Amino acid sequence: MSFPLMRQLLLPKKAGPVTQVRHHAPIAGPPRFPMSPGKKLILGGGSLLVMMIIPFWALFQIPRWSKLHNGIVEEEKSAPAEEDPSSTKDEKN
Repeated sequence: MSFPLMRQLLLPKKAGPVTQVRHHAPIAGPPRFPMSPGKKLILGGGSLLVMMIIPFWALFQIPRWSKLHNGIVEEEKSAPAEEDPSSTKDEKN
């Protein structure tokens, strides 16, 4: 590009202090309005829940989901069979 054309297209420099004019809200940084502790907990804890806890839970559920998808019956964990308490009372007498 030629220098005369550049001089025509570029605005002339003005002497004096330079001021910055913002036409938009800042993107980074803390919010510009006060937040209650409850809002801070919801926003901070919610993002922590979404980013860390739910993925770990999903990773540990993969074996169960795999069994369900492949049609394998999942063995239910049951408590050991307890004897009838009335029979133990009879033996003591």
